[in-house]
Amino acid sequence: MLKPLLIRQLFWCVFALALLVFSLGISWQVSKATNFLYHVWYQTLEINTMISKSVPKNTQGKRDFPINDMKLHEKKFADIVQSIHHQGDGLTDISYLNHQGILQKLLTKSEVQHLQDVANLLDNMSKLWWGNLLFLLSLLIFYGGKAKQLTADSIRAMPTAKQKLISLACFVFLVVAMLGIWGFTPIFYYLHTVIFPNDHQWFFYYQDSLMASLMKAPDIFSAIAGQLLLIALLLALIIDAILSRYQRQK
Repeated sequence: MLKPLLIRQLFWCVFALALLVFSLGISWQVSKATNFLYHVWYQTLEINTMISKSVPKNTQGKRDFPINDMKLHEKKFADIVQSIHHQGDGLTDISYLNHQGILQKLLTKSEVQHLQDVANLLDNMSKLWWGNLLFLLSLLIFYGGKAKQLTADSIRAMPTAKQKLISLACFVFLVVAMLGIWGFTPIFYYLHTVIFPNDHQWFFYYQDSLMASLMKAPDIFSAIAGQLLLIALLLALIIDAILSRYQRQK
């Protein structure tokens, strides 16, 4: 009896992981459509304060960047988001008008190179998401397919709510423990060293980068990560609840 229960729990954990990856992709698209709620994080994280402090010290000849122009800041962030979702097209063309009406490039060559790496990463993540979708569909067929009888101890039966909560609690504890031990920023930086080419710059000081100032990196990324995860978890819970209810009705 114990072995089938363990196998059933293992199957559900794999299903939950695939479902979370699927939900994160949907969450990403929803967030992208809202420009990742930049206007909200702009106020919450006081990004304007960072821009006001860093632009006058800019070392890349961009001290003429308008400081008190939230609409411009939001538009430049949106331009970057648009480009990285289109294979990096248009990154070198992103510009701003200074107070003298002169058109200036927003990004340096190193920033364009880094954002191109990000665009390439997003393309690879998209392929991974589609592959995961096929795997998830096979699991949905496994759980929802026709059967003569679906007994309570069958490995095809969804775990009970209590069993799911235990698994989720263990996962949350693991994530919280990792963040507590290492912190979000060190983990964020470490992933950059693993994902991006060694000879490509990915860390930018605020006084050297309008991009970093506009995003108040890495603060905005932790906020967006929480936003993505919240939406994804809600969607995953809804899908899991629908599937569990479907099985109970069978």
